[in-house]
Amino acid sequence: MFTTKANKIFQEVIAKYHIINTVDQPFTNAYAESDLLEHLLYRKCWIDTVQWHYEDIIRDPQIDPVAALTLKRKIDASNQDRTDMVEYIDSYFLEKYKDVEVKEGATINTESPAWGVSIVYRFWL
Repeated sequence: MFTTKANKIFQEVIAKYHIINTVDQPFTNAYAESDLLEHLLYRKCWIDTVQWHYEDIIRDPQIDPVAALTLKRKIDASNQDRTDMVEYIDSYFLEKYKDVEVKEGATINTESPAWGVSIVYRFWL
């Protein structure tokens, strides 16, 4: 089941991040590109985890203004990476379900499947 798989990946990412517990640590994806969904979810979750920690750092009232500007640029770049990953995940789902016939009256209750997954992830932080 998808949620079981996604939750397992979220837990793995968070545990891996907290081994070193710094936003400056290198990223290594635990899943090969051949395991596309897992690979994408792991990367997206890593970006989100680092992003949350960036935002904690930038809220420090004592942050040096030059450091804050540098961090703001990292946050902006991270936001773009995050949006790109959402688009990759959405493309995965679009391809997977391209032959599904939409029932009359069906509604979309989130911006996209990947943003819905992103919301679920936040409960793990």
